[in-house]
Amino acid sequence: MNKKIFKKGTAMHYQKIMLCILISMFIVTGCSNKDKKEEYPVYEGTVVYKTDQSDMYKLFVLQNISEEDLKKGNLEYFVKLAQDQPEASFYLVEKETYESIEVGQKVKITSGLDQLESFPPIRFVKRIEKIN
Repeated sequence: MNKKIFKKGTAMHYQKIMLCILISMFIVTGCSNKDKKEEYPVYEGTVVYKTDQSDMYKLFVLQNISEEDLKKGNLEYFVKLAQDQPEASFYLVEKETYESIEVGQKVKITSGLDQLESFPPIRFVKRIEKIN
């Protein structure tokens, strides 16, 4: 008779240990998935073109452009230059930002991870800084 009680006690003991292990795994997994700080891409370049269509304010930024190209260029010309610059992009900005930045201004842009697939792509701005 003692054997039966011992076996039942062992099974219950085993179940308690398994339950503790499972709870521990959930706690460890939950704690290890703390919000990781997103690393957003940062781009630097010169604003070469501005457009505001349907309350969407966009800046077109190229990484490499000469003063001469900036002066003689139009959107079609800038898009052609962008073909050799993989980081060239339109950036969607707030109206206040759009109004405060002029064509020719050098900028440093922190972009979101999403972008609209087009050429050049359209990216969403997280932060923008003017560079002297």
